[in-house]
Amino acid sequence: MPHDRSRRPVLHALVLVTAAASLAACDVVVNTMEGGQAKAEQTWSRSYTLTGDDTRIEVINTNGAITVEASEGSAVEVKAVMTARGGTEEAAKEALGKVEIREDAGASSVRLEARYPKTLGRQGVSISFTLKVPKSVKVDVATVNGGIHLSGVQAAVRAETTNGSIDGSGLVGTVVAGTTNGSIKLSLAGLGADGIEAETTNGSIELKLPEAAKATVSARCVNGGVSVNDLAFEKVGEGTRRKLDGKINGGGAPLNLETVNGSIRVGRAL
Repeated sequence: MPHDRSRRPVLHALVLVTAAASLAACDVVVNTMEGGQAKAEQTWSRSYTLTGDDTRIEVINTNGAITVEASEGSAVEVKAVMTARGGTEEAAKEALGKVEIREDAGASSVRLEARYPKTLGRQGVSISFTLKVPKSVKVDVATVNGGIHLSGVQAAVRAETTNGSIDGSGLVGTVVAGTTNGSIKLSLAGLGADGIEAETTNGSIELKLPEAAKATVSARCVNGGVSVNDLAFEKVGEGTRRKLDGKINGGGAPLNLETVNGSIRVGRAL
C-alpha cells in the first residue's frame, strides 16, 4: 500500500502573527526532580481565527505527543508545553531557551513547527501540543517520538509518527494514519469518501466503523491475522489469514490497512 511519509519543505523564516492570532507564554518554571536532575518548563499558547471553506492546521514536532480535540468554538486554540532537563537548573533553563516554535499563519491555514537545535542532541527536550479545533478544520500533524491522540474531528485527518501510537475516536471523514513503532486505533462516527489509510510496521491496527458504513477493504499483514467482525462483510477472492479483500455493506470508500508485525481487526463502533 503506498503511503507518502514526506512532509512539505521546512520554513526558514519566523512569521509573527498579529491580527490573526493572540499569544501568551507563562514564565519559565524550574525545579529539581528526584535523582537530582533539573527540569525547566514553559507554556506557549496561541489562538487563531480561520475563515473560508477550506481551513487547515498543521503541526510538525520531533519529541512529544500531539493531542487534537474538536471544539464548538470558531477559533483554533493551541497550547504547547515545552520541557527541558539538565544536570543543573541553569543548564535546563538554557536548553529550554534554545527551543522554538515557528509559525506561519494566514486567513485559512496555520503551520506550526517545533525546532530543536542540533547542539542539544534532542535529549531531555520535548514539546507536547494540545489543539482544540473547530470540527470543520482539516488536521495535519506529525511527530517523531510521541503518540498522537484525536477526538471528534469531522474534517480530513493526516497523522504521522515514528515511535508512538495513534488513536482516534468520534472521527468523521478521511483519515491517513502512519507510524513505525506503535499501534493504530481508530473509531469512526462517519466515513469520508476517500476512506481510511492506516499503516504501521511494529503494531496492530484496530478500526471501528458505523454499522451502516459502506466500504471496500484491502488488509495486509506479515506476522499476525486479519479479520472483519460484526459488520455486513462479503469476502472477495480466496483470502488468507494475513490477506483479506472484501466489501462492507456492498462496498464504498476504500479501507487500505497494512502492518508487518501485528494483527488487523475491523469491527463495528459501539
